[in-house]
Amino acid sequence: MRGAHLCTADDEERILPEGSLLAVDGRITAVGTVAEVDAAVAALPPERQAALRTLDARRMLVLPGFVNAHWHELFATRLPFNGALRPASDRGDQAGFLGNGGDMHRISAVFDSFHDLIAGLTPDEGEAIARYSMWTQLRAGVTTLGDVGSVNRPEALAAAAVWLGMRCSVSTWATDSVCRPGEDRFTRTRDTDAVLSEIEALVKTCADDDTGLLRARPTAVYGTNMTDELGRGLAGIVQRHDTGFASHIGAQRHEGDFVRSYYGATPVRRFAELGLLDERLMSVHTGFADDAERRMLLEAGVHLSHSPAKYGSAGESAMTETRLIPELRRAGLDVSLSTDGQPLVFPGMPEQMRAAWQTHNEMYADPLLVRPTDALAMGTRIAARGLRWDEEIGSLAVGRQADLVMVPLDDWRFVHTPRPLEAFLAVGGSRDVDTVVVGGRVLVEAGRATGFDEAGLLADYEAALRSYSQRCLKVPAESVDEVFARTARRRAGEEASR
Repeated sequence: MRGAHLCTADDEERILPEGSLLAVDGRITAVGTVAEVDAAVAALPPERQAALRTLDARRMLVLPGFVNAHWHELFATRLPFNGALRPASDRGDQAGFLGNGGDMHRISAVFDSFHDLIAGLTPDEGEAIARYSMWTQLRAGVTTLGDVGSVNRPEALAAAAVWLGMRCSVSTWATDSVCRPGEDRFTRTRDTDAVLSEIEALVKTCADDDTGLLRARPTAVYGTNMTDELGRGLAGIVQRHDTGFASHIGAQRHEGDFVRSYYGATPVRRFAELGLLDERLMSVHTGFADDAERRMLLEAGVHLSHSPAKYGSAGESAMTETRLIPELRRAGLDVSLSTDGQPLVFPGMPEQMRAAWQTHNEMYADPLLVRPTDALAMGTRIAARGLRWDEEIGSLAVGRQADLVMVPLDDWRFVHTPRPLEAFLAVGGSRDVDTVVVGGRVLVEAGRATGFDEAGLLADYEAALRSYSQRCLKVPAESVDEVFARTARRRAGEEASR
């Protein structure tokens, strides 16, 4: 790849305004000026040189592949769950259960119900849905996904990742309890040993994967749905298999008192008591903790993941209400970016980077607190570290896998700017991604998939969505028909305009 404006996101945050990169067998072997990399190419055996494909990147911004380390695949719920059945106007909207500090009883009930929704998916439906949802991430430059529990079968996510050619750390939707109104103790909803057995089997299966694309990570969706037995069992799996762990902790204003009333301890203290608060933990949306818990998070060296471009639309205040996340970052904790998950299209990693760059800085009136290169690192190198995958991915450095994203610089937004990354974050976004490479394989080029027919992928997804929505989610057939008819009219209009 020759002549790019190349942002490496390596430990030195190197930027090469006219840089090149060489990858052999999917792994980066040289990064530097055009002359330096040309020399590395010339040093290869003739047969290696003849086999190379050269990408002309003279009008491209090149970045490491984005690492979305906290993601939920929810595309099976696209119709009823704050999705496609909404009216066209937003004037009658009401705050969802994540808004106004969190409706904790409803959060607990909804998250527990997802376990059974997953069981209702057929294997074919699960894989068709996973292929499409994960394609929307790959198309937007995400080369590595970190599942933190999805409304889909983990084996479907794994199969879809391999089929698409992207990386994925797979998990399960792990819940075994619910907190009901009018009660002062949780209610167990499923067999804890069965939940743990499913997780451990998944970890072992992914450990045997020979594609290099799959890993597994135990997760607990939320402390509101995790008994102490499940927590201790998860800690045991993490230790036995030397994996990371992820959960949402302290994400809501009302969460601390709520969890203490049902389980006897506030969220951070409880995870510490269960043996889950250490450097292996990716703590998601952790915006609410008392002073002692803040110290515990720092001393444990946990990893924080947040999704600043998503909070406003969901009614969450994980960043601005307490400033805990930016304060912990300023104190030295790793803080990464991620998209979270919604059943409709939602802000991608470029949009999360923009929100981090702007929101952190606005909160402190300091334009140097998070620079564009810091935001990029939060969505690449630091996120990879949170997944414990950083020895392979996350930066454009020699020895790493050749996972990269290319963005064209040939329109008005980039004229005369010496800093295309800054312009991309300011006025660009997911749609601008042109080329995506994973392990040296070009999977997206000119904004299109290179290995499959996108229309067929969408058709398979829509067929699975239709059957699953009517059979398991009990969406009336006429409502499904209207959604699909509306989309068909829109597509017909687009074709006519061409």
